[in-house]
Amino acid sequence: MPRKPTYRRLLAPRALAPLALGALLSWPFVGVAEEGGKWALCPVGPTLEIDDPLLEEEAAEAPDALHLFADDVEERDDGTTHFKGEVEVRYKGKRLSAHEALYQSAQEQLDIQGEVSFSSGDMSFSGQRAQLDLASEESRVTTTHFFIRDLHAYGSAASVEMPNSQLTRLHRVVYTTCSPQHQDWQMEARELDLDRASNTGEIRDVTVTFQDVPLIYLPYLNFPLQGRKSGLLVPTFGTSELSGTDIRIPYYWNIAPDRDATFTPRIITKRGTMLLSEGRYLNATNHGELQLDYLADDALYSEDRLRASLHHATTFAGRWQADLEYNYVSDVEYFDDLEFDQGSSSQTHLPRRLNINYQGRQWAFQGRLEGFQTLSGDRPYQRLPQLRLAYTPVQSPGRLHLSLNGELTHFDIDSEGSSGLLPTGQRLDLRPDLTLPLRGAAWSLTPRVGLRHTEYRLRDYSESAISRTLPVGSLDATLALERDTQWGRRPLVQTLEPHLYYLYVPYEEQSGIPVFDSGPYDFSFSQLFRDNRFSGADRIGDAKQLAVTLTSRLLDARHGNELGRASIGQVHYFDARRVTLPGGIGDATSASDLVGELAASPLKGLNLSASARWDPEGSRAEMVTGRIGYRAGRERVVNFTYRLRRDEDIRQTDLAGYWPLTRHYRLLGRWNYDLVNERSLESVVGLEYQRCCWSVRVVGRGRLNTTTREIDHSLYFTLELKGLASFGQQLEEELERGILGYE
Repeated sequence: MPRKPTYRRLLAPRALAPLALGALLSWPFVGVAEEGGKWALCPVGPTLEIDDPLLEEEAAEAPDALHLFADDVEERDDGTTHFKGEVEVRYKGKRLSAHEALYQSAQEQLDIQGEVSFSSGDMSFSGQRAQLDLASEESRVTTTHFFIRDLHAYGSAASVEMPNSQLTRLHRVVYTTCSPQHQDWQMEARELDLDRASNTGEIRDVTVTFQDVPLIYLPYLNFPLQGRKSGLLVPTFGTSELSGTDIRIPYYWNIAPDRDATFTPRIITKRGTMLLSEGRYLNATNHGELQLDYLADDALYSEDRLRASLHHATTFAGRWQADLEYNYVSDVEYFDDLEFDQGSSSQTHLPRRLNINYQGRQWAFQGRLEGFQTLSGDRPYQRLPQLRLAYTPVQSPGRLHLSLNGELTHFDIDSEGSSGLLPTGQRLDLRPDLTLPLRGAAWSLTPRVGLRHTEYRLRDYSESAISRTLPVGSLDATLALERDTQWGRRPLVQTLEPHLYYLYVPYEEQSGIPVFDSGPYDFSFSQLFRDNRFSGADRIGDAKQLAVTLTSRLLDARHGNELGRASIGQVHYFDARRVTLPGGIGDATSASDLVGELAASPLKGLNLSASARWDPEGSRAEMVTGRIGYRAGRERVVNFTYRLRRDEDIRQTDLAGYWPLTRHYRLLGRWNYDLVNERSLESVVGLEYQRCCWSVRVVGRGRLNTTTREIDHSLYFTLELKGLASFGQQLEEELERGILGYE
């Protein structure tokens, strides 16, 4: 039976200070919990009361009204009212309960005592006593405990003072995301101030303990209640065989709402002290990032080490865009010695470019200045500048369309270290095309004729002016057939899609033309339909050939999604190919290698893919890439990749995975192995242990140093206190790169 209140008094105070610890929701240490995963190992927290529609109705009728209910009420001669029994206080849709309360009408003060409890939304708290001054908006709660359901956060404070509606002050605060029965870590502070007027929180005498062992102490810390604020970030550390212990202590500077910077002193025990700095900006029309890293007098390298990079992009005048990229390192061994990820250490050329782009409905323009810093390999030409113009009309079946592509480039290069002067100069390349697309319900036919005109104005070359004009013709024909079939009781649609592509380009002697940026394309299935077997415009390959491909797909008849695809193709040549790059020889074979692709998803979570190039004369595979990937949910990922490339003597395997062993243990790893040289290129093995509110990960890594050709070993340790911070080297980005599907 619902209890009938024996007393009800309606008060209309000027303002009632918030009694809940709602300000704690602004703490920057806690993040919104993921659905399921992060707190899956935790027991269920306290059950919170369901919102009462009556509370919402009362708040709507009288927003500033205070409702009091009790089993027994005593009005005294001194103007005080004593509430006893099951006391309820309702205010603005909130409910507070206690054993007794004393209201002093003259002072407009409310004193609530005896197991004070409160719940609202996803938060509940309890205390021994609450004092509210309705006139001054001051309030105080003693011996307070709280729980935030979505954050799985528990805490307590000896007292909470709210001098006004903007300031909350907590004394002797304890905070954790662990369950009360197993509080493996805690954050304790002598005092915490939350000032909403200045958007600032201040903590004094902060100590974080893990398994009763102090991890960190800070005498003072401030943070923003909302948004960003300058201050120290969590330090990281690791150790490597090459450089020793590596400690980073980042400081974040919140310059403005659209600008910030991070400065990180980095202590490398075998090398010295390094400063890492990064600045960022972001607004409506442009964004960018500047990075500058400096190590003075590297003890192992005996020189200063420096890295600088700038990325900037901007939009202006509607359809115009510009982007700038600049990269520099002081020496070719910088990435091997001082960068963690394998992707950086494998770079051979660092780009430096400025692009100005225009994109209209049919017209597009690009202006580019481009150069490189060479770390290994040949030095490429610089484009100073390169101008591109393209006109591509919207195509309609049955209508003749004219398109145009043009390029003007000035090529320059530093000949220092070369055996002689290298040619430089300008190249103009124009390509007008006429296309007549024809389409039916299951077929398409597209004839195309074009003209490729190229002119050179050269220096330091045997000829100062060269020109070349060649016609290019092609005919592209496709057919799409389909039939209904089934797999067991599952209805399917199978397609059969033949594709023919005829290409004609007459032969012209081109050995007298310098090579600025041309090179051969890798021959693969996607290259069967190109009209030039060379990149760039310095070589136009002669062609009398017919590409023939056949593709078959299996589609789900109900949803239309692709379950499997197989494609095979080959080029048949009607004449020898005589145009080559310097040092190359012609090709008189009558047919190309066979190329094929395969993709399938036979089971949920299982994905298979492969591509191959087969030499019929040698009866062997020239290039093979195969991948088996399995993913079950967010935490079960296994990938195996095999790569073969005979022309570069590459044969590698790559096995990577992330898998739970038990409820608490998870294994992660990657092994990239060179089968030709019988050595590891990179290996990562890690074990992760998960508890309700914390996790620890130990990862060992071996990586081939591209300079010394030796394996560098390193060990990384990460301790995560869920809802607070991680201590140790952050590996997430590298694991995401190496383990496809890792999150």
